Amino acid sequence: MVNKQQTILMIGAGANDIQHGDEVDSATFSVAHQLHVAGYRTILIDNNPFSFSLDNRQVVDHCCIGPLTVEHLLEIIDKYHPTAILPTLGNRQAFLLTQELLDKGVLRQKNIHLLGVPEATIRQINNPVLLEQTFRQMEAPMKKIVTVNNYQDALQEADLIGYPVIVRSVWPKSNSTRQIVHDRNDLSSAVKKCLDQSRAGQIFVQQSLAGYKEIEVVVQRDHTGTMMMLSMVEDMDPIGIHAGDSIAFNPAQTLLDRQIQDIRDVAFAITRKLRIVGINHLQFALDPASDKFYVIKNSPYFDRMVAFVEQSTGYPVAEVCAQLYTGKSLREINLGDNFQPHAALMEPTMDHIAARIPVWAFEIDNFDEQLLGTEKRSIGTVFGIGRSPAEALFKAIESRYHEPTDFHLNTQRKLNEDQIVDRIVHPHAGRMFTLLEAMERGYTVEELAEMTKIDPFYFDQLNQMRLVLRELQEHPGKEPVLNRAKKMGLTNRLIARLWGMEPSQVYQMTQDHDLTLKYKEIEPSAGEFDQHTATFYSAYEDENEATTLSQPSALVVGTGGIRLGLSNSGDFFLASTLTKLHELGYHTIVINSNPSSITLNREIADKRYIEPPVPENILSVIECDQPQMIFIPASYTDLVAELQKYDLQAKIIEVPDDRMLSNEAKEHPLLSLNFLFDGHQAHFIASTSDLLSATDFNYQSTQMRTPAEIDSQELTSLMKSSTEVITSREKVGFYQVVFEQVGDNYQPLVVQAIPLPEIAFLSKSTGINWPAQLISLIVDQDTQLTFTGDDQPAIYRATFPFKALGLSDGRPSASLIIGAQMQILN
Repeated sequence: MVNKQQTILMIGAGANDIQHGDEVDSATFSVAHQLHVAGYRTILIDNNPFSFSLDNRQVVDHCCIGPLTVEHLLEIIDKYHPTAILPTLGNRQAFLLTQELLDKGVLRQKNIHLLGVPEATIRQINNPVLLEQTFRQMEAPMKKIVTVNNYQDALQEADLIGYPVIVRSVWPKSNSTRQIVHDRNDLSSAVKKCLDQSRAGQIFVQQSLAGYKEIEVVVQRDHTGTMMMLSMVEDMDPIGIHAGDSIAFNPAQTLLDRQIQDIRDVAFAITRKLRIVGINHLQFALDPASDKFYVIKNSPYFDRMVAFVEQSTGYPVAEVCAQLYTGKSLREINLGDNFQPHAALMEPTMDHIAARIPVWAFEIDNFDEQLLGTEKRSIGTVFGIGRSPAEALFKAIESRYHEPTDFHLNTQRKLNEDQIVDRIVHPHAGRMFTLLEAMERGYTVEELAEMTKIDPFYFDQLNQMRLVLRELQEHPGKEPVLNRAKKMGLTNRLIARLWGMEPSQVYQMTQDHDLTLKYKEIEPSAGEFDQHTATFYSAYEDENEATTLSQPSALVVGTGGIRLGLSNSGDFFLASTLTKLHELGYHTIVINSNPSSITLNREIADKRYIEPPVPENILSVIECDQPQMIFIPASYTDLVAELQKYDLQAKIIEVPDDRMLSNEAKEHPLLSLNFLFDGHQAHFIASTSDLLSATDFNYQSTQMRTPAEIDSQELTSLMKSSTEVITSREKVGFYQVVFEQVGDNYQPLVVQAIPLPEIAFLSKSTGINWPAQLISLIVDQDTQLTFTGDDQPAIYRATFPFKALGLSDGRPSASLIIGAQMQILN
């Protein structure tokens, strides 16, 4: 519990990676906003240049950009004298850093207390052996697990436990250390790899629960001990495939009531034992044959699952947790006029189904040939909402960036029988399409359930999907089939592909047959109370629950699930866009399907639609809300082209989100001069120069510093020539003039749009939110730009997912960025 006027230090999560993305930034913004409103002073330490929270002085009093190390934390503590530390916004890394501070005695010495989790819980989460001991003492169901430090002991324990076993590192150096071992032949290499990755020189050998159902539970507790279950999510894929790579459904679809209650009771008991205040995400393995279940993981911090639960239920998890951190009880929290009194105390109820599916790194060569297993391979996530699992799945699939129009059907048909069997038994990315094809070839539900360990219920849903696809192919242009397909969530472009038509023709058919979308509000009482979250999903039903926003308004189409090359710099740009539009008097609407996206934050957008970014959805939202402007990512070229066929009565504005030219490693360094062009004048932002790679001794455009180290006279000359080039352009926007330095000469190479990752970096280093400046120009080109920043020399280094994806030969490239780190130079 903290008192007002005290200072709270929030530890960030650092660069995005396979394990975490935009959800941490979104939660941080919500929590910081609530603390700010309540009168607390806040500090955020992070080094992620793509973070929207990190340069938002309206909600964070002190944004500290720097390395996430104990040494830097100590500097921040000595400078700002926080009275409390909040580690639950920084993922597992924040817990490790907090323990280092505890071990040094800093918190006791300076009378700093922890929020969300006590000291003992920090230590247990960081040490699985201690956590296991605690669980066993309280008789929580646990799988068999032992700790060893050599191969002989590992062999002995594996023989006792019985194969298959899981081998993983104690206190690993990275996340990619989990190995499933089926026999003695595989054990030796797994032990060696995991010992090499262990900071403690130890490994775990544990019972494998492969084939069991994976159940994920998010619970919440206040300081008085009052608890509630926010959600129970069921993964379609069994244990053996990482939960982040599985399709997940909220609420759980196949559990019996007694199973739900038993798992809920254990989740409550663990959360109570660990004295957690706020959220706790627990994962369980359930044997459907015996009803036995085991605790497999406990994560008392914000992660992708918590974000999915918040967006799919409408319950404002981060907002409530922020108030719990201030010492309020659940009974005391008031969520405002849009919620019923004591709404924070009511467990969410859903009258819809949400399906979350992974986003894959298909940009990497041969990625689709990689097997799925216990190590996470997906880079992001999207979700769909409907009245049935099949409808939610169709919407989720169509929400992935540039999903093939043919729904992967042709690709699957080309597989021979041996390939089909191999992909059923050894799952790959996109396995759902393989299962659809297998059912089309006559495989029975019983056969597939035995081969995959997926519950037969889900094959019933997949079969419904398969049948509607076949019916469309067999009955082109038939209105009853179109009716059924649209109510199951199929998009016009998929129907058009199956019918050999244009999507606009299918759209016209829906209009002719009065198949118009209605919207249902996502709120946590399932319509029991008069509550409003302003978050909607579409349905072909009679009643429309969405009302038109006040004018003027603007619609922003989100960039969707995180993807390589963009990371969440696109979300930084669009969150900045939404915020600036609101400042300029516009009511803001966003359509997005990434549950982790900060653009779906209630403090960022006035109204939210959880929908795939396809023309009919945009047209329906335009009809409902009548926006004056529509902001669409430039990479959605097909969407823009299709919308331009209609008389929208709204201006389409393309938002840059893809690099025009990828500057790969070069023998000579590159110098970039960055400008914002207002239609008349080129405003200089900053210069950047590539850094020399330590591995191949080439200059990498994914590593840079600002400002560039260049003679002032030379810089003046290059700026003059660059300004002349840019002012000859017709379009307002960000431009980058790139030169290659050969000896003492600078040779012009290309003029291109500034990549969004670099715009985010330059916004942090200059202290100016450049996307907001661009939006001011777009809304009113007569705007007089005024810049008040604080230029700071800085270093930017992109990060890549090669190690996490098991790729030893991955080469850095601007198109493969998963995250980035930055550092301000003193």
